[in-house]
Amino acid sequence: MSKTIRYRATGGVDYVFGFEWIPARTTWRAYIITQPGYGNRPTGSIDTHRMSEGGRSFVCWDRSLPTELDAANVAAAWAEATQHYIATGRFQLPVNRPSVKHLLNS
Repeated sequence: MSKTIRYRATGGVDYVFGFEWIPARTTWRAYIITQPGYGNRPTGSIDTHRMSEGGRSFVCWDRSLPTELDAANVAAAWAEATQHYIATGRFQLPVNRPSVKHLLNS
């Protein structure tokens, strides 16, 4: 993996992501290294917007992520949507997506 970051989501919950370039798909991928449990919410890939390959889970995203920063911002948005899902049962991206630029440049 190219870089690993910790993202603190709403409520002070920590997520850890690793980023890897996938040449065959010409995109960066955000692998989920650690995240909170879903409690009593369904944990299927459709409900949680996660995919897996080779035993590793990653954030499901429908567009190419040409830069590592793009992947980090999608991971942060996914973490916030996951927090919302755990609390409400609805997976919803935040209106004002957080930026993680400062994490990648540190």
